[in-house]
Amino acid sequence: MTLRIDTTAAVLVLCVALAACKPGTETPRSPAATPSDTAGAAPAPSSTATPSSTVSKDTGFRATGNEPGWMAQVTAGASPSLHAEVDYGERKFDISPVAEQADGWTGKSADGTAIVLKFERRACQDSMSGQAFEAVATLTVGDRSYQGCGKFNPQ
Repeated sequence: MTLRIDTTAAVLVLCVALAACKPGTETPRSPAATPSDTAGAAPAPSSTATPSSTVSKDTGFRATGNEPGWMAQVTAGASPSLHAEVDYGERKFDISPVAEQADGWTGKSADGTAIVLKFERRACQDSMSGQAFEAVATLTVGDRSYQGCGKFNPQ
């Protein structure tokens, strides 16, 4: 009877350990690395990725953020437009065309609200999902700013 309990316990421990594993998602670290060492690190670029410095703003841009949830999308092309949703989608804005700046886009909504979407080309990690992005984004609607991450040439 004791052998059966020990075997059952061993199988249970093995199952719990295997359930915690997620194949293919771990990045090898040096033995001295800690989770805080890699928390803000950008993922290694794939061989088909275009370096951020060579991506044009003309490809479009999408940014999102949390607490409260927001998103902004700029269309690609010579006359880009901007669609933004803030406060978990409760308020929506459409601006067409938007004025391009070196670090983003600006315009006014139909009700006169000033909308500014800015980006910084540096690694950004979503505060909830941990997903890596190529830009830090700030959406300003009137006098309120929303922080998040963005991606050029969104699919």
